[in-house]
Parts: sequence; C-alpha cells; structure tokens
Amino acid sequence: MGAWRFWAHGTHRFFKNWGSYVALIFGTNLVISYLAVPIFTWLLEQLLKWQNVSYVSYTNVGSILVKTPLAAVGMLVLLLAIIILVYWQFAFLLLGIINIIKGRPKTVRAVLRDTISSLHHTSISTFIFFIGYFIVILPFGSYIFTTPLLNKAQIPAFIVNFLLANPWMAVSLAAFYVVAGYVGIRLMTLLPLMIIDQLPWRQALQTSWRQSAHRTWRYLWHILVILLMVTVTIGILYAGIYLFQLWLDTTKFAMAGATINLFIMEIVTEIVICYTAAIFMMLIIACYRQDLTLPSRPTLTFNEPAKLRRWTRGTVAAGMVIVSGLLVAFNLVYLNGLAITKPIMISHRGVDDGNGVQNTIPALIKTSREKPDYIEMDVQITKDHQFVVMHDNNLKSLAGINKKPYQLTLAQLQKLTVHENGYQAKIPSFDQYLAAARQHHQKLLVEIKTNKAYTRADTAKFIAKYGVSLRTNHDQVHTLSYRVMTDLKQLDHSQFVSYILPYNLTFPHTDANAYTMEATTLNDHFVDKAGRFNKKVYAWDIDDTDQMDQMMFMGVDGIITDKLHTMQTEAKTNTDHPSYAKLLLTFMNELSLTDNS
Repeated sequence: MGAWRFWAHGTHRFFKNWGSYVALIFGTNLVISYLAVPIFTWLLEQLLKWQNVSYVSYTNVGSILVKTPLAAVGMLVLLLAIIILVYWQFAFLLLGIINIIKGRPKTVRAVLRDTISSLHHTSISTFIFFIGYFIVILPFGSYIFTTPLLNKAQIPAFIVNFLLANPWMAVSLAAFYVVAGYVGIRLMTLLPLMIIDQLPWRQALQTSWRQSAHRTWRYLWHILVILLMVTVTIGILYAGIYLFQLWLDTTKFAMAGATINLFIMEIVTEIVICYTAAIFMMLIIACYRQDLTLPSRPTLTFNEPAKLRRWTRGTVAAGMVIVSGLLVAFNLVYLNGLAITKPIMISHRGVDDGNGVQNTIPALIKTSREKPDYIEMDVQITKDHQFVVMHDNNLKSLAGINKKPYQLTLAQLQKLTVHENGYQAKIPSFDQYLAAARQHHQKLLVEIKTNKAYTRADTAKFIAKYGVSLRTNHDQVHTLSYRVMTDLKQLDHSQFVSYILPYNLTFPHTDANAYTMEATTLNDHFVDKAGRFNKKVYAWDIDDTDQMDQMMFMGVDGIITDKLHTMQTEAKTNTDHPSYAKLLLTFMNELSLTDNS
C-alpha cells in the first residue's frame, strides 16, 4: 500500500474507534505524567537530600561517583526503573493497539497482564540493550514514540551551537543523525519482535534487520507522509484558532473567546497526540507483520455492547474535558497577563547583535546606552593572578594567538587587540572594565570562569578587592564552578551569586541566590520551585522572540541575550500592549506534540 493510502486508511480507522484509542493513549499519558514522573522526581530529590548532594551536573559526576557512591548507585537504579517503565509503556501501547485492531477481544486487565508477562520474560541483557538502542535512535525515534519520562534526554542548545560552529563537528553531527535515522528505520520492528514474539534481543535484531532490507526508503516515505499530514493538520487548526482570536480581539468578547480558544487548543492537542501515537503504532505493527495493507483491512466487530461503547466514549470525552478545563483554569492567569512578569534584560558578553567586540570597553559603552538592566561579562585569572575580561579559554579566535589567558600576564594581555564583528579593541583588565561601567552607571553580572591556574585564593582575592564595590553598586556574580559559588557565599554572605546550570535534571539545593539556566531543559516546574525557595532564575541564551515569549510565560526573572534591543522590544510589547491572539500564539509554541503531558 502507498504511503498516502496508508495514512488515509489509518486515519479512518482511528476516528472510527477514537474512544478506544484515546482511552488507551490519553489514559497512559495521564498516569505517566501525573503519577510516575512526580514519583521519580520525588525519589531522586530524596536520594540526593539523603546523600547531601546539592546538585547534579556534568561538572560533579566524578565527585558523586567517588564521594557518594550510594547516590550514584541510587540514580542508576532510578534510571533502570525509568527504562523499564518506558519499555512497559511502549509494550502496553503496542499490545493495546493490536487489541483494538482485532476488535478488542481482550479487556484492559488482560492487556496489562500480557504486558507484565512480556516484561517477566525479558532478561537483564535485553534491558541493557534497550538502553543502548534508545540512546542511538532517540533523535529519530522521538518523532514516533515519545514519553515525558525521557523529556530531559535532550542535547542543550549551547552544545549543538558549539558543534555547528565547527565544520567538522557539524558534519559529524549531521552524519550521526543520518545514521540514527537509518538504524531506527532498519530496527523499526525490533521491539515488537521482542515484546510480541518474545525473541532474545540478538535474534530480534537480526530478524528486524533482515525484514527491513530493501524496504528502508519505503518505510521512510510512510513516516514522512504521516509527519507531514500531522504537521499540516495541526498547523491549519492552530491557524484557524489564531485568526479567529485576531478578530475577537477587536470585539468586547476577546477574553471570553480566548478562554474558549485555549480550551479548544488543549483538546485539539490531546487528540492529535493520541492520533499521532496510534497511527505510528499502526505503521510499526504493519511493518512487523510485513503487511502495509493492515489499516485498509475491514474493521473487526468490537467485542463490546453498544452501551459499553457509549460509556467508553463518554468517559474519555469527560476526562479530556476535565483535564483541559483544569489546564485552562490554571492558564487563565496567563491570559490575564498576570503571569507575564517583565524579566530583567541582561546583555550577553556586553554586546547587542554584534555591535562590538565581546567583553571590551567600547562595546560596553555602546550597549549601556540601550539601558540593559545588567551587562553580563566574563573574568579569568592571568598568569600573575590578576583578573582579565575574557570569555574564551583560548585567544586564537579573537586575538589570533594560540595561547590561553592564564599563560600570559595581565600586562601582556592588555597589549593584545581582539577582533570581532568588524570591530577591534584592546583586552581590558577587570579594573578598567569596572571603572567604565561605573562611569556609565551600568550594573554588571560578572561571570567568574575558572582555569588551570585558578585557586581558591583567587576567589578570596576577588571578594577582598571587589566585594564591597559590587554590593554597593548592586552588581551580581555568577559562575559555573560550584566551589567558587560556595566560597563566594561563605566569604561574603550578602553577595548576590547565581550558579550556572547547563542542564536541568533535578532542582538543586545550594546557597546560591539564583540559577542561570540554559534554556533547552528549563521548564515552568523549575521556575515555580525556584520561586518557592526564593531563588531567581536567569535563562540563557534567549535570542529570538518565540523563546522570549516562552520564557516570559514560564515567569523567569531575567534573560541573557545577544540581541538586547529585540528582546527589550518584545518584552515591552508583551507587557504594555498584550493581545490575546499573541498570547495564544505563544501558548501554541508551549504545546508540544512530543511532550505527552
């Protein structure tokens, strides 16, 4: 069967028995999102609290392994539990949809028993293989099967940008995605073979690879057609809602219309999530059976009385209405504009859209005229243990010298000229930069970057020399080093210090006044929890208006941006002249078909 006919017949089959499909997928997602995820989050927090682990990041993985092995073992156990639950979720949906296709001869309880039975016959080596399988196909497989259990399995944007900036790394990253996609397609029937036929993973791997031989392009075309039609459908529906709200904004019914439209958006998103999962599962089952005509086969008569069928559909509809209604009630605060707090604007590395050389005084002066709340800049230690303003750990990119800042004295560094964005300037000392900031009444967010020459004595020196001045002028400090952060707070408790986190795995409990969080894994749960602990949240790097709107929706306290003026304009528009259509458009960006929450 061709891809277009497969999609058409699959869509017809889904909507003919929509109650059963939605009950299965929506119900599973509710259990995962509102029961399993909170339990795992709570267990992780309790584990870290018990072991006195303040935070988890790539910067302290070695320390956790060496100093708190019980915490490391506990996190490994939780990871295995999550993997098992992911496997169970896939198995339950797979067996449940097969049951629906067959006319529901089995009850939900029987399908659950079959799922548990498939887990019971799964060996430890299979789960280990399953972890590796998911790591390899995750970039590709997330478009087909997603779960909130793995919503943090993302590559942070700053790492992707770093890789893309290097041509060879960019090619390698692209090659990885191509290989991952190819492997994902060749192994599309792997999990059904393991779950349904209960084959050992080695045999399932060989069988799946053999079954997909000479069918790769055909399977890929089916996937692309489904993705295209899902994207077009949701695009048309959202566009209709947006345009309707644009008209409503010109009437006295704007707020009431926005409330109804938000409710419709929630319902539409939930149905499309269920539809997408169901039709992709149909494709996987069809590939497993090596029969792409599966959706066009006559639907078997359902093994249920008409009264029970009506009850199922009524219960599903009521459940979706209740959940959507609760979400709308929560987000009415957002529609009223009360949740949109204008975040402070922080210019990243002291520049705005390439208006100078980063971390230099001419750029500071130029950017300060745009009235940012703070200018974020970087300091490093030099060979003679002075503080120089520099971000990169190597001078080659900006100064054309293959040296690290700590390999030169401050005097040597100050003689160098750095070039960027068509501008040039001298490398300043922190004293010079600080004096220029004072002269132009500009507050700073100082990032202390560590290197091989940096010692704890340098932190003490920094506080002794600059602490009073920074406090007096309401400057702030942030750092990626946990030791530097804790030393700063111990040496000067009243100093405002933010701890930089490149990844959101679990909420940290530290002495920091704020958390500077990379935006990729930042979510409203983190922001809400930070608020409960009186911690500020700064998001970086926010360089487009959609991201800005999302950060304002989350309620972050500040944004660090390379495009200061653009973000200032967007924030002012959102707070001074908000339109319900614009707010709904922002909320559409928050609703994700891959979130399953």
